[in-house]
Amino acid sequence: MRVTISNDISADKWDEQVTGCGGNYFHTHAFAVYEVNKSNIAPLFISLLTENGDVSGVAIVHIEKPNHWPFSKYCKKAILGSLPKTLIPDDLLPFMRLIEDELVKLGVFFVFNHAYESRNSKDILSILGYTLNERSEFYISLAGNTDAVWNNFESSRRRNIRKAEKNDVVSKIEKSLAATLELKNLQADALDRKDIKVANIDSAAKAIVTDLLQPQRAWICTSYKDGAAVSSSLISYFNGKAYYISSGSSMEGNKVCGPAHMVWCAIKQLKSMGYTEFNLGGVSMEEANEQAGLFSYKKKFGAEIVNQPSGQKILSSVGNLLNKAKGFFVTIKSN
Repeated sequence: MRVTISNDISADKWDEQVTGCGGNYFHTHAFAVYEVNKSNIAPLFISLLTENGDVSGVAIVHIEKPNHWPFSKYCKKAILGSLPKTLIPDDLLPFMRLIEDELVKLGVFFVFNHAYESRNSKDILSILGYTLNERSEFYISLAGNTDAVWNNFESSRRRNIRKAEKNDVVSKIEKSLAATLELKNLQADALDRKDIKVANIDSAAKAIVTDLLQPQRAWICTSYKDGAAVSSSLISYFNGKAYYISSGSSMEGNKVCGPAHMVWCAIKQLKSMGYTEFNLGGVSMEEANEQAGLFSYKKKFGAEIVNQPSGQKILSSVGNLLNKAKGFFVTIKSN
């Protein structure tokens, strides 16, 4: 058992390996490319190989590198969207240990795993000595017919969707730049209500189109009221499973239950594509305590709630000490 690491690989070749290993969106080439939004971040495509050279596991790791030496060599950070995926479940732990060994050789001192779409994150990360951050993810089964999924919603959620329809809300699946701009503007509007300002909307929208929509790894679901976009979400999909990446809604959209109608539209589209599961994303413990509405919103779709913590780990004590010194160095340099 050994690993190979590539800084670049064709999308078709990589995603073929991911499909063969049963991976998800967070292992895809599109995810790897889309998450590179800064000049000091680069993706690594890591494969687990059998003795015969066959691919039996895949992982995507993003490396964040400081700008100044020696920090750029010894103070790198690694970020994983999901746990790696292996054909044989028992290979996961040794694969992760091999990845950590390789990361240390590359000068990585700290690793963070978001554990998206990783149902067994608590057990795996605990065994490997990660510090856990409590969070849950919400899985909607798309098995059975559409009526079965609908009947699994809580009654209040079904009323919300009916209310949206009575208010003439129309939801659509879209892949255009215009729809993507609507999504980013609705997100910016929602964050502005929390006094959070968003910049570079145009470039962010173009990145979604280029990296996710055109390679057919995601689409936009938008709810309209009287021709105006009131709610929108970015839905990724791959290998039979879909994931709720991000969303935004106006005050009007919330009033007419646009978000609920939008999710229902996405579910029907996913079922028509033969998808078997829709992950509504996660809620951290802090969000569950401070934003009970978000937890309730996801739960009312009849979702299975899975305790699925993220985690972080120090890989190099020397690198960690040097990283702490980095703050002092930057302060001195700026003065």
